[in-house]
Amino acid sequence: MADPFRFVHRLRVRWGECDMQGIVFNPNYMAYVDVALTEYWRAIGMVYPQALAEFGLDSFMVAARQSYRAPARFDDDVDVAFRTEFLGTTSLRFAFAIRRGETALFEGAATYVIADRETMRPKNLPARLIQAITDYEAVAPERKPAV
Repeated sequence: MADPFRFVHRLRVRWGECDMQGIVFNPNYMAYVDVALTEYWRAIGMVYPQALAEFGLDSFMVAARQSYRAPARFDDDVDVAFRTEFLGTTSLRFAFAIRRGETALFEGAATYVIADRETMRPKNLPARLIQAITDYEAVAPERKPAV
């Protein structure tokens, strides 16, 4: 099967992200994912947070699944692959994988709810966001069936 990730953001592991043995501290993998998320929004033409703020919305992570496969080390160049794998009515799920070359280091998924910035009550995904994602992705995200 072809790689489903169209978007990849490269970064270099810094010393401050590692323990004394030069291995990345576990929480930093999600920080890398967060950097890639920001760059993904930019790549699809929806600069965060402005693109949601114009609708009075924001996104909030409500769930995450993570698997550690191998350690990243100081001064490694790592690629953070990122994609939208599911579009719901008020939520979307992103898949991610951190790799060093062909070696899988970390992978998982995170679900975000789109909500009113003030009340934090869920709101429908803006049509512009859905269109930006579906136009960008090489593999169409799974969609919530219509009821």
